Amino acid sequence: MDFNITAQEEALLLRIREHLHAGSTPREDDLAAELGDEVRGQVRSLGTRGWLVVRPAPDGTVYVEGLSSLAESALSNRRDVGDQ
Repeated sequence: MDFNITAQEEALLLRIREHLHAGSTPREDDLAAELGDEVRGQVRSLGTRGWLVVRPAPDGTVYVEGLSSLAESALSNRRDVGDQ
């Protein structure tokens, strides 16, 4: 797992975690509509690097099934991030 992420990627992970805790499995398209098209590459990159569990959707996009356990642990140690 690549532990180096940007501040933008960390903010995206926190937003995805909010979606997951609310009971939704966010699709790449939904996140792009909400946050901008640049998140498409970030979602796929975070999945490849082991931060996200992503699955392909029938239309060729992906949806986020969950955060990896290591990502959850890393984010839980950063509770102050995104609380402002």
